[in-house]
Parts: sequence; C-alpha cells; structure tokens
Amino acid sequence: MRENLSNAGSPAGQRAVFAVFRHHARNIIEMFASSRWSDEQIRRRIGIDGGEALDEALKAGAGVILVTGHIGNWELGALYLASLGHRLHVVAGVQMNKLLTGAVKDAKEARGIEVVNPSTPYRRLLRALASGGVVALLVDGDVYTGGREIRFFGRSVKAPDGPVRLSRASGAPIVAGYCRRLGENRYRIHLETVLQAGEASTLPDDQALGRVYGALERYVSDNADQWCIFRPFWGRAS
Repeated sequence: MRENLSNAGSPAGQRAVFAVFRHHARNIIEMFASSRWSDEQIRRRIGIDGGEALDEALKAGAGVILVTGHIGNWELGALYLASLGHRLHVVAGVQMNKLLTGAVKDAKEARGIEVVNPSTPYRRLLRALASGGVVALLVDGDVYTGGREIRFFGRSVKAPDGPVRLSRASGAPIVAGYCRRLGENRYRIHLETVLQAGEASTLPDDQALGRVYGALERYVSDNADQWCIFRPFWGRAS
C-alpha cells in the first residue's frame, strides 16, 4: 500500500496506510448495512456532481460504459445510481475473498444491480448497452484478460483496455467517476464524460486509453487517502 501511494505521488507513513485499511473495513460493513436502507435514505446520504453527464450520455441511445476505480465507497456509488432507476451491470470477479463473493453478489442483486463475471462473453455486455443499461468497470482491478501497457503516474503498467474495446463495438460513450467518503454517512459522487458516443472509433488506442486512465490518474491523485488497492499496482519494485 505504501509503495502504491509513493508511486502515485502521495508518500504516506504507517498511520495513513492503516487509515486506508480502516476505510475499506467500513466499506464492507456499509455494503451489507445498506441492504436495509431505502432508496430515499441512500439519496439522502449521497450527493453528486456531474449527474447530468450520465443523463446526457444515455440520451445517445447506446447505453453507457461507466469507468471507475477502487476509490472511496464505490459500492454505495452504484447503489445511488440504481436508486435513481439506472440499470447497472457491474463486471466483478472474486470480491473481498471467495467466502464473501456470493454474499456480496446477492446484496447487489437484491438492489437490482446485475453482477457480471469477467469471463462472460462480450455479447452479453453489448446487449446490456443496447437496451440502455449502464455497464460499470473498475479499471484499476486485476481481473481481466488481454490488456495494454499504459503510462500511469509516469510508470508503465498493464491495464484493462476493455472500456475502449467495448465502446468501439457498441458506440456507447464512456463516463468516468468515483464516490468519495466525506464523513459519517456522507458521500459525494463525481461524474464526467471522457469519450462521447462513437468517439472511441475515431481515436488511436493510446489516445482513447489516455482519456480513460488520465481521468483515473486525477481521481487517484485527488483521493489517494481513499484508494483501496492492497496489491502492488505496478508490480513488485526491483
């Protein structure tokens, strides 16, 4: 964790590192506690900047690819969007650990959020987009096939290129964002459009991926104290 923060330009001591772990422990508790919250209670706890970006992107009629990272409480961000009536399809592998994955999946699907396995064929995601759904991808995860080498905080790292490939195949725009914890039961979502409908097909890979990961880099930089990545993101230092 300390190595990741240092590579992201936010060197931290032991206290700051443990604070991120404590933050994530609260995420887990809130994920299950939120199953008892009404849609109104969820919306009362969470504010949003850039909600119009998602609304405008959906007007293109090709669905939306929502790109995010393990920042703040991303699970509650999904619940908030679902509470507004958006149909979310979240691509996720083993969550927390294999003993909790089933319970996490059930908690999401009880709120109308479909959990899609990373090995699921692309055509299922394309169908979800074609029907006006929102496909959510956490692009700082390590559950993906293929991928491309990108520059992230000036360092080379292999990362998923699925958002751009999916956008080219579907014509769907890409919206990026995160959900930051502000305090006790208070959160703020930020959303912005990084690729308009059909734009991914007009750009080379490095430019299209640069838009996606440029946004994620800003989010991590601004929210390093809530970036919950507990593996060597850039690989082990030599």
